[in-house]
Amino acid sequence: MAAVFAVVATGVALVFAGQLFRQYAARRRPHALAWGLSLGLYGVASGCVAAGVLAGWTPAVFGVYWVAGALLTVPLLAAGQLLLMDPRRSVLYWTLAGLSAAWAVLFTLMAPFNVAALADAGSGAGAAIPLGREVLGDAMAYRLLTPFNYLFVIVVAGSVWSAVRTRRWGLLLIALGVTVSAAASSMAGDAARTQFFPVLLAAGVALMYGGFVAAGKPSRRRELTETAAA
Repeated sequence: MAAVFAVVATGVALVFAGQLFRQYAARRRPHALAWGLSLGLYGVASGCVAAGVLAGWTPAVFGVYWVAGALLTVPLLAAGQLLLMDPRRSVLYWTLAGLSAAWAVLFTLMAPFNVAALADAGSGAGAAIPLGREVLGDAMAYRLLTPFNYLFVIVVAGSVWSAVRTRRWGLLLIALGVTVSAAASSMAGDAARTQFFPVLLAAGVALMYGGFVAAGKPSRRRELTETAAA
């Protein structure tokens, strides 16, 4: 079942990313690009989980999963939220996002992977997701996990503020989905052996997608205004 939920998360994330990229192409809104990159990486990481569970974990599969999912999904979501709320400082936010990506890739490439821990995860029906701290030890690639994941607060706060300001209460689904996704990323460090981890991957992206769809609908305030005008 772990692979099934990981495949579902991959599909939803890639569809979501495609819609965000199309939105960026049509309107050139930088936050849509940042979110599209984040969800695209989310999909790649979930695909790595499915591949690792079904065929066994290798350093390459784990490394891509770690960079794309555990480290970069949340910082890029936070960058998108900041770009949406304060587009005048877009250069600063893109610079920080670029540095986060560079650090994630560089330190993961430099990390000494514990191949035995990857092998112990196994494959097939009894497979598990390897723990970050067992595979990476105390390497910087592992220590980046905590500060990067704390950035989910930016997305949650921004989503709640937008929901209250516009009365688009469906935006609260984004806040909930990001919280669930951040919890999944944290589990990648300390509790990813549980079968609950892929469930969180699928639930988190599904909730965010639901919030995105809700955000595209007219708000209750706008509906009332248009009705009164008519």
